[in-house]
Amino acid sequence: MKKVLVVLIVVMILGGGFYYGREWWQLRNRKLFAEQKNVEVVENGVLVLGARTEAKTVGEFIRQNDLELNQDDKIYPPRNVELFGGMRIMVQKSIPVKIEVDGKEIEKNIFGRTVREAVRESGVKLNPADKVEPELDNLIYDNLEIVITRIEHKEIVETKEIGYEVVEKKDKNLKWRTKKVKQKGKKGEKEIKYLVTYKNGEEVKRKKLSFRIVKKPVEEITVIGTKIKVGKKQRGRASWYAYTGKMAAASITFPKGTWLRVTAMNSGKQIFVVVNDYGPMASTGKILDLDKVAFQKLAPLGAGVIEVKVEEIK
Repeated sequence: MKKVLVVLIVVMILGGGFYYGREWWQLRNRKLFAEQKNVEVVENGVLVLGARTEAKTVGEFIRQNDLELNQDDKIYPPRNVELFGGMRIMVQKSIPVKIEVDGKEIEKNIFGRTVREAVRESGVKLNPADKVEPELDNLIYDNLEIVITRIEHKEIVETKEIGYEVVEKKDKNLKWRTKKVKQKGKKGEKEIKYLVTYKNGEEVKRKKLSFRIVKKPVEEITVIGTKIKVGKKQRGRASWYAYTGKMAAASITFPKGTWLRVTAMNSGKQIFVVVNDYGPMASTGKILDLDKVAFQKLAPLGAGVIEVKVEEIK
């Protein structure tokens, strides 16, 4: 009988402990559930997480849920703010981009969503004509490379010289082949206006817009003497030969360097030649051998020999 009584007592104790233990566990769970809060996380306008949590602060909630955030990412409310039920944590994640401009590369985490906003956040000031690739309204993404080409248009004025003309005038009172400068030439000046296009500081194009004469050039006037004083004269036959290819002749009467006026007797044509060779021999019956180019000005080469008058120019 005692054994039965003992067993009953043990059963009652165990049963009571199980009952009260279950009640305690349920009470604890209800308390824990009551302490948990519904919290949502919105990242760049998109709901990415909804969870119940016992975390006390925003920062603790972020750590518990292993949210991947960069150092520059913006969080609202801040990490030290106490959580409450129904709180929505707003996360604005930055996007890393690279901007190539002015000979350097800028790496920047951007909060904007377009290339235009990325350029603005990076502190780069655009000129009106600058070229941006991708275009300013394109959306950005991680590690996007943005290239800015500086385009600049400038109006510039350059001064350039204007060459002068040389005018030759004959002077019958001046000795033949004598030249004198009667009026010295002077260069003029002109201003030319250009529209110049620069690409990253280097000129790539220029367009002439206008020009004006600042100073007119002054022509140079040279007088050439035509007065001829004749010295010794000859008349006889002349032939040709290929020698220097110049207006020259060979003579045994006149020394080298002497200028001669040669007239073809049958046509009246005249040329001036300089003696640069010795000949022809007297036995040939000729008084002059003209260079090929000189002979052709008096008669066809086929003529071979022509009658000429030779006059020494003093």
